[in-house]
Amino acid sequence: MKNSPRVIAYLLLCASCLGADAQDSVQAAIGLTLLGTHPDPVAQLHYQEPFYLRFQVESHAPVRVLAEAYYQGEEVPVATIDERKLASGGTDATLIFHWPEQPTPVDEVRLVVRRIGQQEAAKTLSLPVNLTWGTEPAASPRPAPLWVREFEAQRERERALDPEYQAYRERTAGRGRGWAVGAWLIGMAGLAGASGFFWARRRTRKRQIVG
Repeated sequence: MKNSPRVIAYLLLCASCLGADAQDSVQAAIGLTLLGTHPDPVAQLHYQEPFYLRFQVESHAPVRVLAEAYYQGEEVPVATIDERKLASGGTDATLIFHWPEQPTPVDEVRLVVRRIGQQEAAKTLSLPVNLTWGTEPAASPRPAPLWVREFEAQRERERALDPEYQAYRERTAGRGRGWAVGAWLIGMAGLAGASGFFWARRRTRKRQIVG
């Protein structure tokens, strides 16, 4: 028995609806797990000392991940590296740090996942913390676990492939004593860069360091 045009049209409509539902399901299927921090979530941090977060994302679509800091519900103007981009989920890390004029507390850090090309958050993980950034720099770096060292090594490899960053390094190499602190940060924590780093003062326009 031949199918009538109405039956065929109905079947095609159902298939289209099922396809759209499946696509929406894939779009919504984003998982975010915190794997660790350095230092621990309760810590006194020195001036410009980074707080690292290691995470795992489950996603079938490209995403970007950024960390944000809060105190009593208000966003704290910390700095962070550029958003970490993952093509289809995986394990990565990020960091935040601060250079306050007076000791600054943080009681919550959020990891925010956004799909590439979209501004709204697709997934947010809230981590209760008890952090305070001080106004004095550390005399020596805090011993870091293996995953932090591997993350910084990965970032260094990424920067080695970034022509803007290399040009930045060349420009700043001969600027003398005024750039000593920047050079120290590059060597100690890998916190400087061009396209791979920006000072994200929250609630203000993000400035990317290019020299």
